[in-house]
Amino acid sequence: MSEPSLVLYRVIYSERVRIETKNFLLRAVAKGLGQPCLQALKAIDHRLSVYPQFGEPLRDLKMRGETLWIGTIEPLVVQYIIDEPNRLVFVVVPLKILPGFEL
Repeated sequence: MSEPSLVLYRVIYSERVRIETKNFLLRAVAKGLGQPCLQALKAIDHRLSVYPQFGEPLRDLKMRGETLWIGTIEPLVVQYIIDEPNRLVFVVVPLKILPGFEL
């Protein structure tokens, strides 16, 4: 009997998020926080594609099956939309850094 294959979610980052993330990483490197921030970004991306429900739901949206979520992997906070019927995740708001890790 074969193992069921894992169906990943497709994670879509807005252009604004991509630009802000690059700028954020440059600031993090300059402050000596490049490695922890890069590791957190990779972990967030992985979780969003495998199990985006790792965070907390904030509210259901108007489109059926879409929910706004927030998740944290220190030192970063990500806000995202899960479109469950289509197995999509949208990150349209730039990631934030937790207090105490200010860049």
